[in-house]
Amino acid sequence: MATQNPPREGSISPSIRSSVRRLEPTPERAEYVSHLFRTFFVDAKPVNHLKLVGPDGVAEDIPVEIYAVLREVFRHLKDGQAISLIPDDTLLTTQQAAEILNISRPYLYRLLDADEIPFIQVGTHRKLRLADVVALRERRRDESRKALNAIAALNQECDDYGDDYGDTTRE
Repeated sequence: MATQNPPREGSISPSIRSSVRRLEPTPERAEYVSHLFRTFFVDAKPVNHLKLVGPDGVAEDIPVEIYAVLREVFRHLKDGQAISLIPDDTLLTTQQAAEILNISRPYLYRLLDADEIPFIQVGTHRKLRLADVVALRERRRDESRKALNAIAALNQECDDYGDDYGDTTRE
């Protein structure tokens, strides 16, 4: 999962850090990564099946979804961005979840109390699964898109309002 704003220094807890895999591009590899991206993701011809060849030369079929993930990884690396892979079942603090959702912690608490998102009680703290946080973020984005489309449709109706009455100016 990629976020638009990088996490603050030290904001990832040690328990999460142990399951996170981070890959940072190096300047000396940037050109090579760009070459690989062009070769395997931009200039590649579409095929019915995809194969990944290991260092031992053995080729394995891979699903198109994994190809899409690899494409995103290479796209970010070629642009000089670091990549972090975090398992969906990773537990987040409320602060981390609020940062991913781009909302305040008090508002997140209201969502938790309203059962908008599942959580696990660990002592006195609430923990949220990354997958649940991402699902809520996508639901909220979909709702925002629908609302924006409804506003755009209303705006279009208002713009078309006078079209049925012809020219209404007087000479």
